[in-house]
Amino acid sequence: MTQLNADQKAAAEFINGIASVVAVPGSGKTLTMTHRIGNLVKQGVAPESILGLTFTRNAAQAMRDKLETVLEDTASRVHLSTIHSFCLSLLKNEGRSFEILHGKEQIIIIRKIMRKMKINNLPTGMILREISLAKSNLIPLEDFKALYEGDATMLKVAEVFQDYEQEKRKRLLLDFDDLLVETCQLLKKKPKVRKKYQGTWNHILVDEFQDTNPAQMEILQLLVGDPNGKKSSFWICGDDWQAIYSFAGASIGNILTFILIAVQP
Repeated sequence: MTQLNADQKAAAEFINGIASVVAVPGSGKTLTMTHRIGNLVKQGVAPESILGLTFTRNAAQAMRDKLETVLEDTASRVHLSTIHSFCLSLLKNEGRSFEILHGKEQIIIIRKIMRKMKINNLPTGMILREISLAKSNLIPLEDFKALYEGDATMLKVAEVFQDYEQEKRKRLLLDFDDLLVETCQLLKKKPKVRKKYQGTWNHILVDEFQDTNPAQMEILQLLVGDPNGKKSSFWICGDDWQAIYSFAGASIGNILTFILIAVQP
C-alpha cells in the first residue's frame, strides 16, 4: 500500500465491523476504498462476497479502474455498481418483470395526467420532484395525502401522484425511485430473500455516503445484517461538507450519525 498515507492505510486495513471514513475532497477516499477491497481479498475474503456501491456510473467505473490496478483480473469478481443498478439487478434476480421508466417518458405521462385533470398551474418538474422526494423518504401515497391535508396545491400533486402510480402499474413500469422502494419492501417483507443477500455480501462498502437518502440507507441496513459479525463489515466513506443531493432527498444525517444508525437492529 505504498500509495497510501498512514491514515489511509489504517482505513484500508480495517477488516471486520463498522467503519466511517470522513475526509475532505481530494483526500483519496475512493482510492482508500479500492485498496481496502484489495486488502480484504488478500486476507482471504472471496471477491464475490464484497459489494461496493456508489452514486453515479462514472464513479462506479472510476472505482473499477482503480480496483483493476490493485487486484488485476480478480477485480471483475467484485460487485461494483451504483445503488440503483444494484437494486435493478436484485429485483430482476428475484423474478420481477418490469421496464424502466426514464425521465422523458415520466414527463410525458405526468403531462398527460395533468391535461386529463385540467391542472395547468403547477410545473411538471415540481410535481415530479415532490413524488421523488416522497419515495426517497419512503412516504407512501396515503401518508403523502395525510401529510398535506388542507394544502390545496399539494393535494393536487397527490392526485397526479395517484394516477401516475396506477399508469405505471398498468404498463409494468418502474421509475428510478421505485427501484429503491421496491427493493426495500422486498427485503423487509421476505426474510428468506433478505437472509440470502445478507449471506451473499459479507463486506459492504459505500462511497460518497453523504449522498444517501433514507430509502437507500434502509436498503443498506437490511443488507448488512449483523455488521459486528466476526467475518463481516459495513464500511463507508464520504464528506459531510460535500453533500450535493439534498434536493433529491439525500440526508446529511446519514453520515453524521452513521455509527448510531448502522447498529440499529
